[in-house]
Formats: sequence, C-alpha cells, structure tokens
Amino acid sequence: MRTLFDILKKDRKGTFQWLETVSDIETAKAHVLQLSSESPDEFIVFRAVDLQVVATSHDMQTDTEALREFPQQRLQSFAD
Repeated sequence: MRTLFDILKKDRKGTFQWLETVSDIETAKAHVLQLSSESPDEFIVFRAVDLQVVATSHDMQTDTEALREFPQQRLQSFAD
C-alpha cells in the first residue's frame, strides 16, 4: 500500500483547506516550501493513514533539520 500525503492550508482564522494529495514526502516538501514562499498562511503535510501531521511550513522555515526528517506529531485540534 502506498502512503499518500495531503497538503492543507491553515488560514489566519484557523480554518483548514485541502489543496492537494501527493504520493511521496519529497514532493510534499517541495510543494509546501513553494506555497509558503508565496503566502503568509501556514501549510501542513498530513498523513491520513495514521492521522499524523508530518510537517508544517512553520517547522520547515525555522528548523533546517525538519527538511531532512519530519517530526512525528499527533494531529492537533484544528482550532489551534
């Protein structure tokens, strides 16, 4: 089974909008970096198979280690 990654945008109100699904983490990283360079909104990479947020644009911009290894985080409330 192939793991899919959803890319979501979190706007200033805390609302999430699905943008796309990609088939690998490297593509997800590239798309999130591109999107975050064009928008002040936060973007997340979500792995639905185990309900994990595997990266955020904030983490990728502030922690260069996150570009190599995404932290394994529990999905936080969309209200955060």
